[in-house]
Amino acid sequence: MTQLSNHHRELDEHGIGKCSVPLTTPGGVPAGLCDSPAYGNVPPNTVSYGYVTHGLACPMHGGPDSRVFRDGDRYCAVYPDFANLQESIAGFGETPEEARANLKAEVQDE
Repeated sequence: MTQLSNHHRELDEHGIGKCSVPLTTPGGVPAGLCDSPAYGNVPPNTVSYGYVTHGLACPMHGGPDSRVFRDGDRYCAVYPDFANLQESIAGFGETPEEARANLKAEVQDE
């Protein structure tokens, strides 16, 4: 199994890392890791090509579709196209989960 780099295991201060899900060629030969932008962990017990996968996952591989970062004393959740708080939708909360739920509620209100 490939040793994961820090950016495959941990999010940066902006809530972004790299997808750690392994890829293979059509012939089944290992082809590295996905490396797409990831905003959270691989769902529990995810199996990819016979290995239980650990680390971060992009939305295509089951990871969250929004990123979360600290904004003062609260968490802020935003979508990948986030520009700034004046132009983009955001959700805030005491926990990352609450911030993501509030972001989804903001989208439904529009």
